[in-house]
Amino acid sequence: MRFSWSIPLAVLAGTLFLPAIPIAHADEGLLLFERKIRPVLLEHCFSCHSATADRLEGGLRLDTREGVLSGGESGQALTPGKAKESLLFDAVSYSGLASEMPPTGKLPVRVIADFQQWIDLGAPLPESYGAGVKPSDKPEETAARIDERRDFWSFLPAVRQPLPPVNDRSWPRRRIDWFILGKLEAQQMRPAGEANPRTLIRRVYFDLHGLPPTAEQVDAFAADKSPRAYERLIDDLLASPRYGERWGRHWLDVARYAEDNPTNESTCKPPRFPHHYRDWVIAALNDDLPYDEFVRRQLAADLMDDLLQRDPGQIAATGLLGLSPVYHKEPKLSKDVISVIAADEWDERIDTISRGLLGLTVACARCHDHKFDPITMRDYYALAGVMASTQLVEWPMTETSSETAEQLTEVQRQLVDYNLRLSYAKNMVATAKLEERDPQPYIERQAALQKIVDELESKPLFDGPIANGVRDAAMWVNGDDPAWTAIDVEPGAGRDLPVFLRGSVTSPGPIAPRRFLEVLSPRDAEVFGEGSGRLELADRIVGDAGSLAARVIVNRVWGWHFGQGLVGTPSNFGELGDRPSHPALLDDLTVRFIEHGWSLKWLHRELLLSAAYRQSSEGAMNDYYTRDPENRLLWRMNRRRLEAEAIRDAFLAVAGELDAAMGGPSDSLDNDDNRRRTVYGAVSRQKPADVLRLFDFPDAKRHVDRRMPTTTPLQQLYLLNSPLLQQQARAVAQRASADETDADETGADGTSADAPRRVSAVFRAILQREPTASELAAALQLVGVGDEDSTEPTPNLDDWSLLAHGLLASNEFLFID
Repeated sequence: MRFSWSIPLAVLAGTLFLPAIPIAHADEGLLLFERKIRPVLLEHCFSCHSATADRLEGGLRLDTREGVLSGGESGQALTPGKAKESLLFDAVSYSGLASEMPPTGKLPVRVIADFQQWIDLGAPLPESYGAGVKPSDKPEETAARIDERRDFWSFLPAVRQPLPPVNDRSWPRRRIDWFILGKLEAQQMRPAGEANPRTLIRRVYFDLHGLPPTAEQVDAFAADKSPRAYERLIDDLLASPRYGERWGRHWLDVARYAEDNPTNESTCKPPRFPHHYRDWVIAALNDDLPYDEFVRRQLAADLMDDLLQRDPGQIAATGLLGLSPVYHKEPKLSKDVISVIAADEWDERIDTISRGLLGLTVACARCHDHKFDPITMRDYYALAGVMASTQLVEWPMTETSSETAEQLTEVQRQLVDYNLRLSYAKNMVATAKLEERDPQPYIERQAALQKIVDELESKPLFDGPIANGVRDAAMWVNGDDPAWTAIDVEPGAGRDLPVFLRGSVTSPGPIAPRRFLEVLSPRDAEVFGEGSGRLELADRIVGDAGSLAARVIVNRVWGWHFGQGLVGTPSNFGELGDRPSHPALLDDLTVRFIEHGWSLKWLHRELLLSAAYRQSSEGAMNDYYTRDPENRLLWRMNRRRLEAEAIRDAFLAVAGELDAAMGGPSDSLDNDDNRRRTVYGAVSRQKPADVLRLFDFPDAKRHVDRRMPTTTPLQQLYLLNSPLLQQQARAVAQRASADETDADETGADGTSADAPRRVSAVFRAILQREPTASELAAALQLVGVGDEDSTEPTPNLDDWSLLAHGLLASNEFLFID
């Protein structure tokens, strides 16, 4: 799309973006209901609002779909999409507008936030919710159902597929093209033509580097008539360190990477060295670490002695779990409350691993056997035992004895506990509530522990970097002291959890030995027997479940390149997830990905060299938009808006201001003087930077399967008023002015006499092309050249900055065709 200069910039602000196609939130809402809402209803509401209640309060049933939707004596309980207009939300938030529920006490803030999010997403409920389901204290017997479901499409081994017959045998360039064309021809459709060289090089630069090419690079590519020109371009881009920065950010979405916790109390301080995990991810992708090993190291690098002897820095890989969100576990709270908080943290880690690596919603089995997939409560608590045996710690990234590192971890843990106890004792003495407790012993113990920490950290084995990671350690919530709830830890040990009936930590059932998901395991599979079981879990994910794990990452990479996955629900390959649009293609590509050593760079080449990827985004046949509006058959390329990181990086790059330094601690993205790539910007779970928040950055408190593009007035106001954008526009204008001043004759005031060349320089810097004749005329008029009514005989720098600003905020700059 060309940028129109026929209207003023201020008016243009209202049309900066093409309308975004809304993305359905039903699947997200259903997952939220199963994981977060249903357990709360079971725990806190069913005693008064279900078939088992001695007396049905207010005529409201919350154990059936009809009951939730119809409401009770006070009226409709839900206004889907509008939480603050819903009686149910008023009740749980204690707003005073409705009866306060539950009457035993207000729910935690994060639980209330879950209800608000669920209702705002439309309050979706499973069709089968409450249909014939009776409360039970015993997990359902589902062994037979699991065996019956082993042949579900995503659980089966991937198999190489025969190429389908096609009529136009000249179109396919790679194997994937045959499957695409076969589907199109079956619908009497044909693919779009190939994109022009400028569009293609810009597309591939942004896809692999997250940065635009220069005008000179575009010109050179367009002039290169060699049949291998495009292939060489792909190889060069994959060999650049910019590739790891771009694709590392994609993975960090899956890993819900952040550098703080959702809250910042004394028991959940932000991790001190989060950037080492981010840097490890970028380096691993640049090195093309095989994906199966990429997974294994993130789950269990601390248990791979041979690896750490060769490269101690690989311990940073365990930041996948080591940077998990942690919530405040105030020791003055009861054992039951802290047990729930700990269980919520384990649940989040199970969800990240299962959805992120396997595309399965295992966390839906926390309170009952999964309603749709063959995943039992025993499966869930078998994995929860792995999480309950994994402790977040700090590890040296240089060679040291594990014994010394373990000692430091233990002393640090004790120090945190004593700091809390000291604060508690001081507070109690100050308020005369605990006169018999003298804080002095706590002060002395705190000083002794701090001295040990200082001595350990001063040893030479520790002058190297430290990473946030994990270690094997079984953990229990200890409520022996009624005034103080402690967390007991046994380093190196593993712990099997009971099945908590209905998800309640106060209702333990039978023990669930740590093991992998039954439906993805051989029938004679053994339980985990080494420490936490994380290494065994990692081996099972890329071993027994290798086809599924490979399908999931292949689909993610496909979606990041094409704008949508072959499976439209990237983190749900279960019954409620979408079926593949091209199942044979997905299987064939998955098999070949595994055969090529799980190489992500091989996968990129296979996709980017295809005819399907090289298509234009402009469809030649208008009726195709009616027949396949979502382009599931891939008859053209999808047009996409740049993500927040690429938008900011591109601003800096075209102005020549981008700092290419890699790695190290993060810098604030709200600092307009920060010129580093956005991947090196601080990521907060509490307060994301403005540019991230405005342009659809995902919520880093939990795994998010994809970014949800939106179009809002605030985005457009940011583009108009952002100091960063204004600075980059001025930098582009100054560069164009300097270039032309050096090259051409100048007027008495130093302004270039060849204004058309300066316009060309601005267009080439930002859009990597020459302006059209109409664009040139409009631009000259904008800067005051050729305008008979202009009061300024020559343009000034502010005029040129306005021209550059308009181009930087244009659709052509912000979208990939």
